[in-house]
Amino acid sequence: MTSLTEAAPHIRSLVAMKEHADDGWSIGASIGAEPSMYFPEQDGKAVPEEGAWIIVVEEPMTELRSRFRVPELSMWRARPHQLNSGAITVGHGKQAAKVYPKQAVIATPRGDLHLWPHEYVVADRPMELASDPEATLNSLGGEPVLDEEELFYLMSRGIQRHEAVMLLFDKVTSLDFVYVTFPKEVTDVLAGAGQSLRRRMALKPRA
Repeated sequence: MTSLTEAAPHIRSLVAMKEHADDGWSIGASIGAEPSMYFPEQDGKAVPEEGAWIIVVEEPMTELRSRFRVPELSMWRARPHQLNSGAITVGHGKQAAKVYPKQAVIATPRGDLHLWPHEYVVADRPMELASDPEATLNSLGGEPVLDEEELFYLMSRGIQRHEAVMLLFDKVTSLDFVYVTFPKEVTDVLAGAGQSLRRRMALKPRA
């Protein structure tokens, strides 16, 4: 049987990353910090480099609130952001590594807003949410950044541009295109129900 030390380098790297995550989770909790700030992937909150659609479940108390209020349970395109301070050290000896807090950033009409992992959930099927009859797409003034070949293919099949954009909604990568809101009767039902129900909204089952 092949030992860990004899395993391929990428396997050893994955094992080390898993150990760092477990170690970092404990360290973060021990210093009174929210562990998901350092390892959002442990809660399914990681935002990849290419971005992701997220639903804001808790509006942060920042200066931006005086200029723009984020609608409750609204959906936004987000990009990842890593702070350059507040690191914790995980691992030991040569395996030790610094891990910095991570956030998701959205572009609101009045400026960028940084969100901690406990303030959002990643939308699993954003296209279904955006195309729901009760959803409203609010323009941010930008243009959807999409794969032009995919867009051209759909339009060549007789599909109008705005319909093609909706079909490719989950692939939109631009932060300044639109954000999605839902009617008050929907958000009222979820408002006091806790994050478990709010998470179900992000993981809305297919019809």
